[in-house]
Amino acid sequence: MTQTAQVKQTFPNGTAVVAVVRQGACAHNCSECGGCMTALAQNTVGAREGELVVVETENANLMGVIAFVYLVPMVLLVAGYLAAQAFGLTQAWCILASVAAFAVSILMVVALDRSAKRRRALQFRIVRLKSA
Repeated sequence: MTQTAQVKQTFPNGTAVVAVVRQGACAHNCSECGGCMTALAQNTVGAREGELVVVETENANLMGVIAFVYLVPMVLLVAGYLAAQAFGLTQAWCILASVAAFAVSILMVVALDRSAKRRRALQFRIVRLKSA
């Protein structure tokens, strides 16, 4: 997967901090927005601060993380409700069970995030400078 990013900071070890614009979250008001995702990327082209670049990451790893982050909480939310309902609990207990299952899924997502950071599972790489 490739995306356009802006180099925010470079380091002597060949890496750079890049800001990847999330198109759906961009309000074009950078001082107040927070819609950009910052990431550490391998600077294979010698990009400098302020330059627009094209960054790339492995599709398989990224799609697996996206699927986990979006699907698991929803599946556990519904599964918690249905499991409580199968035991004949009242609607209030069913809702409580679904909230508890959703909370467990959030803990799983946080654990996945920490693990991915430790293993550097989502590696970004600057592949070329973006032409104007």
